[in-house]
Amino acid sequence: MIQIGLIRNGVKRNNTLSLTQHLIRHHYNMTNNNTSSHYEAHSADSYEEAYFYEPGTYMKHLVDLIGTRLKLGDASPPCRLIDIGGGTGNFAQALMDRHPSKFVTTVVDPFLDPTASGKDVKGLDFVKESAEVFMSTNPDDNDGSSKEDAAWRKGYHKVLLKEVAHHFKASDRVKIFKGMYDALETSNDSNNASSSSSSLLIVTRPQVEIDYPLWDEARQVWKENQPSATDFMAELEQAGFVNIQQTLEPYPCQIPLDRWQSMVRSKFWSTFSNFSDEELEAACQTIAKDYAERVDKDGILHFEDRLVFISAGK
Repeated sequence: MIQIGLIRNGVKRNNTLSLTQHLIRHHYNMTNNNTSSHYEAHSADSYEEAYFYEPGTYMKHLVDLIGTRLKLGDASPPCRLIDIGGGTGNFAQALMDRHPSKFVTTVVDPFLDPTASGKDVKGLDFVKESAEVFMSTNPDDNDGSSKEDAAWRKGYHKVLLKEVAHHFKASDRVKIFKGMYDALETSNDSNNASSSSSSLLIVTRPQVEIDYPLWDEARQVWKENQPSATDFMAELEQAGFVNIQQTLEPYPCQIPLDRWQSMVRSKFWSTFSNFSDEELEAACQTIAKDYAERVDKDGILHFEDRLVFISAGK
């Protein structure tokens, strides 16, 4: 069963925050060379600097939203969360801090050396691997992996794909989701007696209805590389998931215009890797003109961040 809904949080406008605290999340891509090399170049330190993943109002807001969707507050040991594309593990640690002693987490990331994060957090471990590994045979089978290498692919109860699923090849997504579904353990939520508990959560962005300060060519690149929520939901259903639900979570943002332009020039999103430096420079001038009415007297640019939450159960 698939259900589609729209949720507006009613967040007050005065709760806006600097985009440099939160907006960009670590992504990865196995199919686009521009995107792949774009992210492979980052170290653990540059992830934290380039993606501005600092504690703040937005991060707390997102932690609460994801905790609610995955019912982490109702979890109980030995619940285990798999965070796909979790980078340095900052967000995973924030989830664990918000729900102490409720679950453990395995961060799965194909680019970052697990030792590079410098983290030594109880219940948090790292695996250098891509989501495509779920397309292979069952970890119990002889697929060439050692038992130790395959062990992390078993015995998990929750899966988080935060701003990463849109990078999977379209032809691979159902297979990846099916592999995740097959190895997913029955939920052990303390207040849940049925299969209705969300076991997998995709956090992504809209394909079309975005509010980011972009230009026409960038919006087209975005659209071409961002699957729709309908696509994801149909693919999850094909993989066997049930109780699939979608919500839209908007959040007001503000950032100095010159800072946003600097971020565009530095290609902070993989979308911008499709443009030359000269094209990005021209685009920055276009942004200043097209969004002049969104810039206040202090030079602060205002817009809305929009996240799509797609939850599914087993």
